[in-house]
Amino acid sequence: MAKYSVISDVSRTIVDLLRGELVPEPVAQAEQIGACDPHERGNCVVGVHIYDITESGEMRPTGQVLQADGSLRNAPVSLYLSLMISVASKAEKETRTLDEQMIMGRVIQVLEDNKRLPEKYMPPALRAAGEVIRVSNVPMELEEKTKIWTMFSESYKLSVFYKIGPVLLESAVVTMPAPRVREIQLGTEQKGREP
Repeated sequence: MAKYSVISDVSRTIVDLLRGELVPEPVAQAEQIGACDPHERGNCVVGVHIYDITESGEMRPTGQVLQADGSLRNAPVSLYLSLMISVASKAEKETRTLDEQMIMGRVIQVLEDNKRLPEKYMPPALRAAGEVIRVSNVPMELEEKTKIWTMFSESYKLSVFYKIGPVLLESAVVTMPAPRVREIQLGTEQKGREP
């Protein structure tokens, strides 16, 4: 189970995985791969963007979870993250399309070779949760992809879509159980003290 940072931790893990595998070839600098809004890419050639979050009903635990200190935490919520990775090369106009296709080929290769997020790229909090987080390609028709790009008021760019998860987001609600009765005395009579 991970804290509220789990969504950004997954983005960071994907970015670090791609930086570790795509730099220096086919992407020259690590800073050119980043989590960014498709509308505001900055210097990102490879943009990683979580565009939707859904609850995974089949993985949702119920009830409360007993903590090491004896407290009870509400059950976590199980989430799937919808991820879009797009490429917008900075190459010259004549070679830009081929450059984008080459980079995208390597992105797909890396993600297909890592069907589980590798621990070595996870931030400490995500690694400590000890969860197996799967990476699955989401096949989409061009029309569906175009609708997603329209949400960002952008024309379609070469992109792939993945589902990441499930990831467990822990609850912030923690309670201490009522103290247990340790001893019951039957048949005794309570007497008040005499002055």
